[in-house]
Amino acid sequence: MVELVPFTEPHRVALLRLQLAPTQENWTHHPAETLPEIEGNSLRQAVTVLVNSNPVGVFILGTDERVEWYAGHPDPQAMTLNALCLDQSCQGRGVGTQVMNALPTYVTRNYPHTKRLLLCVHQTNEAAIHVYKKTGWTVLRERQGKRGMLWVMERKL
Repeated sequence: MVELVPFTEPHRVALLRLQLAPTQENWTHHPAETLPEIEGNSLRQAVTVLVNSNPVGVFILGTDERVEWYAGHPDPQAMTLNALCLDQSCQGRGVGTQVMNALPTYVTRNYPHTKRLLLCVHQTNEAAIHVYKKTGWTVLRERQGKRGMLWVMERKL
């Protein structure tokens, strides 16, 4: 069973041991890269993905400048989802779908002002796009990213 919880320091050791699937290395960042960027930043919060109480993944929710970059305008009722990283042992087992299905409840409970979520996904990341679309995300627009064309997707809450 998947559970989303706020990142706490005891999760760090397990998250730093996560192994990215080789196909994911082009599209996401390891927690060793993303966790330092939330430290002392109240606009970016890490969320730990637990399976049977064990940390198997992490992602970042943010209300920083990425909201405007993704949306194309300021939106105080939006949050971004970034750097979703799941251990390779979870790939292809429905964990990502469970995370996306649990996300609206988590955000509504912890960030009640939020009315929509935004993310960017590389247009060639077909597995992620499939999961996002089947869990209620829609394409908002196209953007050029550092490593190729991206879809900006939104999930209304």
